Amino acid sequence: MVPSQRTSARDRERISALATGLAATIISWTFAAAFAPEELESLGHYSPWLYGPLATAAWALFSAIAYLLIASDRRRRAPQNAHEGYRCRELAMAAPSNGCSVCANQAEKNRLGAVTAGFALTISGWVAALSFMPGAWLDWLSDAPAWIYCVASVVLWASLSEAMYIILRASHEKLRRNQARGANSSFQTHP
Repeated sequence: MVPSQRTSARDRERISALATGLAATIISWTFAAAFAPEELESLGHYSPWLYGPLATAAWALFSAIAYLLIASDRRRRAPQNAHEGYRCRELAMAAPSNGCSVCANQAEKNRLGAVTAGFALTISGWVAALSFMPGAWLDWLSDAPAWIYCVASVVLWASLSEAMYIILRASHEKLRRNQARGANSSFQTHP
């Protein structure tokens, strides 16, 4: 197995585990809100410095469990030639006969990374804002309708995702130009 294949498989496992851990954490909070609203409401008396890190710890725990399950399952089932159907530069495999590919191109990877980063920044921003917000503002926020939080979160997430997409796209363009410049200079020095 080529080192880039090993790294790509490990990265895919980590990303899958983080997404699974986040989904499990959100589902847990949703079930807690549905089936134990009084207990969840009682957390409102505590600082976000308590339940913010607890939610992050739950995410880390669920992600670690998911990673262990994904990695052990891959080692048990995956043959050495498991990636033959992919058409990716990282895997250096030929295209399948039907021409389909399950690999994402760089623009799709940038978009997915931007949406994920936008979400993480949105959640981090809410935790930080609620942690340092004066008590009077928190009282005002608790009286506001829930749809305001939803709209604010979606607008913030979309804005941060777009900003991160611009940053990721520019970063990859700069990297591609530098690699092309390096290839051209080595081509000129070696006839």
